[in-house]
Amino acid sequence: MLTIKKIILVTSFFCSVLFITGCSTSTETSFNDEFDFTVVKTYSLFPRESKFTELQEMSDFQRNRIELAVEKQMELQNFSYTQFEQADVIISYFLVGNSLSELKKYNKGVKACLGCSQNEQAVLNKDIRTSMLVLDVLDSDKKRSIFRGYTKLDLDPEDTSEENQQETIEAVQLILSQFPPEIKQ
Repeated sequence: MLTIKKIILVTSFFCSVLFITGCSTSTETSFNDEFDFTVVKTYSLFPRESKFTELQEMSDFQRNRIELAVEKQMELQNFSYTQFEQADVIISYFLVGNSLSELKKYNKGVKACLGCSQNEQAVLNKDIRTSMLVLDVLDSDKKRSIFRGYTKLDLDPEDTSEENQQETIEAVQLILSQFPPEIKQ
């Protein structure tokens, strides 16, 4: 016979499981399996004066927040930051706001899908929603995406700067912890 104590314990357990799974963040990645990721030792970010910054309007403060998180995570993974011209790969980012319309322009800018039809763009973007961070790792020679990851990043203007910075760091970690991808032979 179940006692009230056991019922409360079991109910608490199931509520905890529902709460944890309901709050978990899904991170999706895709990559070019023909690219040799073993040669990647250095990375860079697009310079502020590049055309990349025109792909999305974002404050310098927000750019700094994302770039610092990228630099911190890449350093933890033993990649070295170097000058843009000498880097093995370039990391770009896109913060999806309230609309997905700018994402199409960004995709073309990072050559995520060259010559894509409307349907192919829809497939490329099918799981990307508003309030998400998209990170692309680009081949430095072709400036074409070889790795893409995205995850929820819901920055709340009501939160403190430190809270939003921590959210950004966690989102970047979730994505870049899967770089380089494990390629199965």
